[in-house]
Amino acid sequence: MTELLHVQIALKAQPEAIYRALTEKLADWFAEYADVSSAEKRYDFWGRFTPGTPTREEGRHPLLINELGKHLKYEWRSRKFDSTVDIQIIPRGEENTVVVQQGNPITPSADIGTSTDEDFWFLALENLRRHLDGKAPVRCDYSPSMLGDIEHTIEIDAPPETVFDVLIKPEQLDRWIASHATVEAQVGGEYNTGWSSHKILELIPNQKLRTDSYENTVLTWTLEGSGGKTRLMLVHSGFAPDQDTGGLQTGWLNYMSWVKSISEYGDDWQPAVKRIQEGWESYYPASFNSAQADLVTP
Repeated sequence: MTELLHVQIALKAQPEAIYRALTEKLADWFAEYADVSSAEKRYDFWGRFTPGTPTREEGRHPLLINELGKHLKYEWRSRKFDSTVDIQIIPRGEENTVVVQQGNPITPSADIGTSTDEDFWFLALENLRRHLDGKAPVRCDYSPSMLGDIEHTIEIDAPPETVFDVLIKPEQLDRWIASHATVEAQVGGEYNTGWSSHKILELIPNQKLRTDSYENTVLTWTLEGSGGKTRLMLVHSGFAPDQDTGGLQTGWLNYMSWVKSISEYGDDWQPAVKRIQEGWESYYPASFNSAQADLVTP
């Protein structure tokens, strides 16, 4: 049996708007460039916002299924792997759930998430939500060399006090990074996500949070407020200059995107959720675990 990466997100937008975003508006939130044609049966996308930064020629993907407002399926051919991507729009009450399934039917993987970059889909589906709601996406640029220390900066339409709460309060951490968070909010205190434990090295409320991290690295969050908004900067330092940190680059930017959305949307926000393989529950946010029973089987 082929193991599929299964990720889904509940959206308030209507199916027609979601389908249009998935076909006519891909360059606004998903890829740098896109060219989709039902008549020519292709779902082409390429450029620096796609893993591997494919060229126009490398970004050609056969469109296998196209049901207006309901269902898209295409082959994703990349330098890293070939797979099929199946996207379905499923009405559920007052919301519509977008289900993305990706896998390789020829060479099944026991953990397809490691080769299909689940963080890419988490970020992409959050950007789909933001696009449909008229908000700017958080883009990952894959064109620079992803070696050494990680640095990301994003703008958040919420004050620093709100953003800092998302970074420090256990009930907020459980929504985006922690399986069971516990935090001693003081220098020297423990910052535990349930799947990793760290020491707080510096804490300035609403301005900075710095903790140690694995392999003698350091994680620093810096907040700068202005006019009710926040510039959030993350630096994950301590890596060798030639160390490949590509996976962490996407992962941290996705986490920052979730921090941004929690801060802007508030209590109603729920992340895109993955079907978790047995035994891996503690490595995903508590919000993922509580949503497993609600996953859709197309």
